[in-house]
Amino acid sequence: MITSRRPIVGHLLDAANLVTLAGLLSSILAMTFAVRGEFAVAAIGLVLAFFFDGIDGPVSKRLSGRTAADRAFGASLDSLVDMVGAGATLAVILLAYGAFGAAYVPGAFALVGAVAFRLSYFNAHGLDERTGRYVGLPTDQAIIAFAALMLLDGPLGRELFQVVLYGAAMVLVALMVSPLRFPKLTGRAFYALNGVAFAVAAVHAVRLAA
Repeated sequence: MITSRRPIVGHLLDAANLVTLAGLLSSILAMTFAVRGEFAVAAIGLVLAFFFDGIDGPVSKRLSGRTAADRAFGASLDSLVDMVGAGATLAVILLAYGAFGAAYVPGAFALVGAVAFRLSYFNAHGLDERTGRYVGLPTDQAIIAFAALMLLDGPLGRELFQVVLYGAAMVLVALMVSPLRFPKLTGRAFYALNGVAFAVAAVHAVRLAA
């Protein structure tokens, strides 16, 4: 028996996928402003990408009538968008801070590679069976950590900040591919992290207005 398939663009009717695409747009905007040297706006884009990544799952769970194929499509789309948000976007921002110098290419490659490995590992193995935790730093938390680090641009001076950001980015790389277990944030912890994220965005916004 042949079952009907939803057309490719038909998945745009899924609200959860639209939320995921909003995160993709946020990442593209973050990269665009980073290339233009407008790093505070780029950081706000990172926070928005984090926010949309955090709510597409809850939105999908509240939708009725989703088939197994719809859920699989949504999960695949989410992972690919995460690759852009946490991989490509962070790499482009790091490169932009380094004026796209050759010395920053290895760091950018390490970021993209770590995110690719981290997401692939999760897609293959899921949460740790014994603890129910993530293996390796979740990519969304890496995004917020990076956006928070960008607050040091200015207080440290650009040259020192470039060194600090590069080093911190490599720490994030190591954490994402590490065997360390990180809790799946739910309830108050989930809202607390979102509060921190929007506080980071607010500080960047204040800098823009100053």
